[in-house]
Amino acid sequence: MAARGRPKGSSSLETKKKIIDVARHEFANNGYDGAAILSIAENVGIAPSAIYHYFQSKEKLYVEVFESTANAIWDSVTPSTQHESLTEAIEQLLAESRLLGDELPSYSDFLAALPIEARLHPQFSNLLSRRTEFQDRTFSSLAKVGIESGELSFLDEKEATELIRALIMGWFFERHFRQKEVPLSGEAIVGMFKYLKDNNTQ
Repeated sequence: MAARGRPKGSSSLETKKKIIDVARHEFANNGYDGAAILSIAENVGIAPSAIYHYFQSKEKLYVEVFESTANAIWDSVTPSTQHESLTEAIEQLLAESRLLGDELPSYSDFLAALPIEARLHPQFSNLLSRRTEFQDRTFSSLAKVGIESGELSFLDEKEATELIRALIMGWFFERHFRQKEVPLSGEAIVGMFKYLKDNNTQ
């Protein structure tokens, strides 16, 4: 029988985090409509009613999963924007993205499904806007690094931002849909920026 409030030996914060991790997997695999609070509770080891002690509704749980996922990703990629070289920044960003799969199970499936969920459930459209803002902030910061370092000095900031977005999101989605990284894809992206660094920063 599931524990009524939280698993024995777990703090309230630990239980909340586990609910979010399990819910991310549930939403990613079954979509918002197909996700079941009962299934989430069983996998956490608590009674279904206890979920509502932490989250008022299934909708609020979905939003919290998004917020937790977005914040974790932002925290992981922000250090890459502090590099003086775009090549080093991209190399770190790709490395951190690979590690996130272990730290945030199902994060790529969850985020990849967000545009569909936003169309089916308009109340989540603001999350899609937040996702876009997050991307804009990240890729714009990287573009500034590339322009200031000379690696992308032949582009303006908007062009540099969209070049980086196309490369990184293309890499991300191919990795997501194939469920594994395309061999040498990350190395090719880093190699391209290294070439630009060597030839545009003389």
